[in-house]
Amino acid sequence: MTWSIGGLKVSFYRDEWLPHLQRSIPPEARRNRISLYTIALEGWRRGLTLTFHMNRDYLNNKQLFYSLRNERRIHYFNESSGDKNTIEAFKICHDKALTNKYLQKANVPVPQGKTFNDSTSIDDILKYAENLPFPLVVKPTDGNSGQGVIVNIKSKQELKSAINRVRNQLKYRHIIVQQHVDGDEVRIYVLGDKVLAATNRRPANIVGDGKSTIINLIEQKNEFRKQIPHLHYRPIRPDAEVRKMIADAGYTLESVLKKGERLYLRKVSNVSTGGDPIDVTDQLTSEQKQIAINATKAIPGLTHCGVDMIINGQSGIILELNTRPGIGSHLFPVEGKARDIPKAIIDYYFPETKGTSVAHSNLYFDLQTVFDATEDKYLSELTIKNHPKDRLHTKKFLISGDLDLLGYYERFKKRITQHNFNGYMKKTEQETVEIVLGHESVDEIESFKTFLHDKRRSFQIRDIVEKNWDEPIRRGFELIDGFKQLSLNELENANRQLRKNERTLEIETNRLNKRIEQMKQSRAWRLTAPIRKIKDLIKK
Repeated sequence: MTWSIGGLKVSFYRDEWLPHLQRSIPPEARRNRISLYTIALEGWRRGLTLTFHMNRDYLNNKQLFYSLRNERRIHYFNESSGDKNTIEAFKICHDKALTNKYLQKANVPVPQGKTFNDSTSIDDILKYAENLPFPLVVKPTDGNSGQGVIVNIKSKQELKSAINRVRNQLKYRHIIVQQHVDGDEVRIYVLGDKVLAATNRRPANIVGDGKSTIINLIEQKNEFRKQIPHLHYRPIRPDAEVRKMIADAGYTLESVLKKGERLYLRKVSNVSTGGDPIDVTDQLTSEQKQIAINATKAIPGLTHCGVDMIINGQSGIILELNTRPGIGSHLFPVEGKARDIPKAIIDYYFPETKGTSVAHSNLYFDLQTVFDATEDKYLSELTIKNHPKDRLHTKKFLISGDLDLLGYYERFKKRITQHNFNGYMKKTEQETVEIVLGHESVDEIESFKTFLHDKRRSFQIRDIVEKNWDEPIRRGFELIDGFKQLSLNELENANRQLRKNERTLEIETNRLNKRIEQMKQSRAWRLTAPIRKIKDLIKK
């Protein structure tokens, strides 16, 4: 598949991505679960037993954990973090001010700044800031995914406004005021004594094609992001910040950018708000890699994490450490090579499985069932049926006849269940029923084929077309009836987002209508009224 954005053509699945993850990321994993899913999938495909547990973390928040085990050991994971990261490390890294103290003690470079609690007056904060050179940054000590981070503050008035926003509007009690460091912001993944990956997070942006409006380019960019598992649910939203960036650049949503012109839409380079992950692992210097490793070692009990660093020249400055970093940017970069972090993590935790290839696997597991069972309190834990040792034999059958989808499913489900087939059944656009089957035994596939032909008349089948199937399939069997593609939670989230988009459109429409009315009331509009009347007469 080729997607064209701003004149740039991108092919999916990208050659630089990991081939064994192609078509193996289910929709429910794309919503902030890429890390959990890909690490669990790697271990499961290696033959480890995978169990999901609903429990509470050290902050007493309800969390979905998972464990991987074999006959020799068991390890527990929370998203991308494993149990070799201690609770002490989590507590330290959760507090950015405390993290900086440990980093400074270990002589790891960090920005100059200070932490303030809610009892410190804004005047005292402003007085302290007089000792720092502008521009500055204000951020909460316990924010996530760039929430509450305000950068490039260039004046005392802007600083005061930023503090009020983070404190009063966003309700963060503890904030950090620190110097703004120029350079590229990079997320580095460290495991033990090694840097595994690094991505530069380019802020949300669009590239002109010489004909599309800015709002159309945003829509095109969002369609492009939907093709990338990690970015599927992370669109660029034309909110107040985006509109201000557009206005500051001298444009409106209806402006047309020149071909090749790049327009940045946000200041913070976070993928959750529309940023582009770009792999830069091979561009890091030895000094920068060592700084990231030293930062990880500076925190007691921290074995692997995501290191946010500003790089400038040969060196770098640490911004913060993330104990449960998202690894989707490293697996699915917009530009550059994917880095197989799940493989490295399973190698580290289960060294006896090193060398076990998962490239042969054409099977992935269902995550939505895990969500439904554990979040609705049906089960406190759920073990996924073990991965077969060999690659499944697969086949696709297209069946046309006088029955509908549910009619055929009722006739086939007993055999499918008794013989432990994997795959799915759905109705196609050609008014036929499509069945994809996978089994460890090729004889079982042939037996089902014989079964179809033997039951052709009694099952009211007019035609059977057999085709090869090379794509991965889900563990278990699924009836796709048009409603099971999204869970109830996903449908509710989609509905909320739709209402939010409608509200944004309504606000933008009202804003434009108000400007039109203001224009009509202006002196210039009244003075040019005779000219418009003459033009109307000429048109008639």
